[in-house]
Amino acid sequence: MSDSSGMEGTRTSIEFTLRSDGSQGAVSVRLRRLAHGWVAEVGGALSNTGVGGSARQALTAGLQPFGDSAIRALMADLGLLELSVAVFAIEAESRPA
Repeated sequence: MSDSSGMEGTRTSIEFTLRSDGSQGAVSVRLRRLAHGWVAEVGGALSNTGVGGSARQALTAGLQPFGDSAIRALMADLGLLELSVAVFAIEAESRPA
């Protein structure tokens, strides 16, 4: 079970930490909204940058060096529900009126 905590955000980015019972320890993430997608800058035992059309795709790409089982554990974190709300707010704000 993982635990996201310390979420902070701006109008175009969200920073948070994912923690898991697995060997990857704490993983810091910064999600940034781009004109046509998202970028996830992942730091921790392994660092990577992922790009995707959605925040989820970018985060999944950024977590690739951790391996499939670690990605599944981290992406199942219920704390990501709060992140989903923040992503929705950023995307809603960037839509044309």
